[in-house]
Amino acid sequence: MPGPLTQLIQQRRLLLATSREALLARFRGSLLGAAWLLLYPVLFLAMYATVFINVLGVRIPSLGTWGYVQVIFAGLVPFLAFAEGFGVGTLSVVANRGLLKNTLFPIELVVTRDVLVGHATMGLGMLMVWLSVAVEGRFYWTHLLVPLVYMLQIGMTLGIVWITSSLTVFFRDLQHATPILVLFLMLVSPIAYTDAMVPDELRPLLSFNPLAWLMAVYRGCLLEGTVPLYDSLKLLIFTSLILHLGHLLISRLKPMFNDHL
Repeated sequence: MPGPLTQLIQQRRLLLATSREALLARFRGSLLGAAWLLLYPVLFLAMYATVFINVLGVRIPSLGTWGYVQVIFAGLVPFLAFAEGFGVGTLSVVANRGLLKNTLFPIELVVTRDVLVGHATMGLGMLMVWLSVAVEGRFYWTHLLVPLVYMLQIGMTLGIVWITSSLTVFFRDLQHATPILVLFLMLVSPIAYTDAMVPDELRPLLSFNPLAWLMAVYRGCLLEGTVPLYDSLKLLIFTSLILHLGHLLISRLKPMFNDHL
C-alpha cells in the first residue's frame, strides 16, 4: 500500500484539477465570486477585533492596537482554514458515496480535495498579514518558512479528516457533533490571545492543542522573526503521525464503506 505522500504525488494533476474546479464551482453564480476568498477572513477579523478590542477591552501591554490586530489575524486565518477543511472534509465520504467504486479518483482523494479547497482562503489571508508587517519595514528570514508551515497545516488537517470522515460512515452522529467541536476548538485555541495571557491552570489546554502549536509557529515566523522550536517540533511529529495514521485508517476501512452507505 503506497504511503500518503506517494499517493498524493502520483495523483497530483488529477487532484489539483478537481480542486480547482471545486473551488470555482463554490463561487459560481455568486455576485462577488472569488472576492469572497478575501472577504471571508477580513469579515471575521473585523468581528473578532471589534469584540475583543472595543467590547472586552483586551490588550497586550507590549503591543499597540494594530499589533494586536496582527496577532489576531495570524491566529484567525489558520483556524478558519482548518475549520473549513475539517467541517467539509469530515462529511466527504458520506456526501460522495457515488465515487466509492471509482478507481480513477479514490475516495481518499475526494477528502483531500475538500481539505485543499477549505485552505484556499488561507493563502490570501497570510499574504495580508505579511503585507501588514512588510509595510512597517519588518522583513524577517523566517517569512520564507511560512509556506512550509502552510504545508504542515494541510498535512495535519488531512490526517485528522481522513480519520473523522472514515468514522462518520459508521457513526453518523459525528456529522452533528462536528460544528460543536469546531466551536470548542475556537474557544480553546489562542486566536485572540497569546500563551502568556493564559492562567497557569489552563495551560494544558494549549500544551496538548495542535492548533495552539500551529498558531505559535505562524506568529513567530510572521510577526517576531523567530522559530518556536519546541512548538515546531511538536507540530512536525504530530503531523507526520496523524497523516500516516489517517491514511492507514481510510485505506483499511474503505472496502467496508459501501455496506454502510
